[in-house]
Amino acid sequence: MRTLVAALLLCAACHRGASRHHDAGLAPASAVSAVPKLPRSPDGVAEMKRLDAEIKLAQIPETAMPLVLARAGLTGRVEDYQDALARSETWFKERPDNRDAIRTRIEVLTKVHRFADARALLPKATMSDDLAVTLDEASGHLERSAPAREAAAKQFPNTTTLVEYAGSLAIQGDTDAALVQMQKGAAAIHDNSPELITWVLFQWGRVYELKGDFAQARDFFAEAHRRMPGYIEATAHLAQAMMQTGDNAGARKIVEAALTDQRHPELLGLAAQLGHPELLDEAKREWERYVAALPEAFSDHAARFYLTVDPARALVLARVNLANRDTSEARALVAQAALAAGDPAAACEAALPLATAKAPRAQRFIAWRAFSKCGRADDADRVARDLGITR
Repeated sequence: MRTLVAALLLCAACHRGASRHHDAGLAPASAVSAVPKLPRSPDGVAEMKRLDAEIKLAQIPETAMPLVLARAGLTGRVEDYQDALARSETWFKERPDNRDAIRTRIEVLTKVHRFADARALLPKATMSDDLAVTLDEASGHLERSAPAREAAAKQFPNTTTLVEYAGSLAIQGDTDAALVQMQKGAAAIHDNSPELITWVLFQWGRVYELKGDFAQARDFFAEAHRRMPGYIEATAHLAQAMMQTGDNAGARKIVEAALTDQRHPELLGLAAQLGHPELLDEAKREWERYVAALPEAFSDHAARFYLTVDPARALVLARVNLANRDTSEARALVAQAALAAGDPAAACEAALPLATAKAPRAQRFIAWRAFSKCGRADDADRVARDLGITR
């Protein structure tokens, strides 16, 4: 299960929580919540503590690396990713022909978005199809990854393949089909691991987020956060969804509670927006430290922080991210940053590929905003009609 979870948690930001942050009483944002009843899972806080303890006891890389990868995916700390990089590099150098050492090195490089380095090692890996698909999807090669995700879900329909297929459909803009696959993936759950169930809930929330339904997204993120308060990606997305649905006070409570356990820049930046401007400078320092250490992994997260703080810096970082992976999400971020920086022409250039039905609704909305600002009135009207936006 640890290996599975490490492979699934591909985010680059998380935090370690404590049981007092479970927020079991969070009211649903939507009138009728779509969150299904899933199996009860062990306490997520205890799971994080157990993970730390197991890492300390692990004596060999075959045992330690899946644990280290799982922790990095959950905590999102730059130090944990650096630890994973260092351990995997040492193992690979000592055992350059070891199958597990090669695969682990590729996984770690993919997680920190060093895609070229990861791809260079693929020929050395045996049975590397799964690694190649993950790498292709993360780096924007959907023409290769999408058919592979669909084939895997049809040939081996389990929670992992079905949820990964749902994610693939969502980033291609077909969020309705993605939600159908999410339901199938949830029905196939036969393990009550808090990591697995939290991952399913988070991915489900992401589908709704891309669909533009922040009320439903909020409900899924809230349940993911309740299951594993230490999963910072869920915490951050929950706070943002609460802000999108008009609950700044609730978002502030979530972030303040999370900050008592870890001063991750994601949390510091949100807190600065939610009534703690005194934390802004600390958030800047921490994001710059993260970007300096692992620029490919954190340029997108830092760019989102800088959108309202320093749009010019946001645009620089967003372009670094886009140069590394040409995905619709990366393009949308460049368009947002360019609009914030007062460069509508650059926003339109980035947004052009987003103005199709194949892009998620949330990203097509950004394209509409860009076209409206740069004088492409006909394109703006076309996207507005597609989105059902009326003036």
